[in-house]
Amino acid sequence: MIKYLYILSKKQFKAIFFIAVAVVLYEALTPSSGEPLFYFKNMDKVLHASAFFVLSFLLNRSSSSIHRRIRNVIALLGFGILIEILQSFTTYRSTSIYDVLADLVGILLFQLTYSFLKSYQKRNKFKTSK
Repeated sequence: MIKYLYILSKKQFKAIFFIAVAVVLYEALTPSSGEPLFYFKNMDKVLHASAFFVLSFLLNRSSSSIHRRIRNVIALLGFGILIEILQSFTTYRSTSIYDVLADLVGILLFQLTYSFLKSYQKRNKFKTSK
């Protein structure tokens, strides 16, 4: 499964990452287009976590060493904080520390998922090489 993550080059993942950052920033700073197709309590937080999960995936595929993974977590959290600061200058968006926490949940959920998959892959590779 992880082998499919190497279809694109790091440069291609980096380009997709910057496009995704632009889309997330645009969506965060423009007026809401109304109610989504489906809605439940705290849907906004789920969307925050999902967006930052995807951004974490894309940034991780652009740079994959553990040192860079830590830097990526900090950079993406900073981006989430920047979004909230920029939203405070609008009249149609509100700021919330809970949005930043949802961003952090998405970032950490990706990092845990990625670490689990890498560990699983190493264990299976070790078993098949015996």
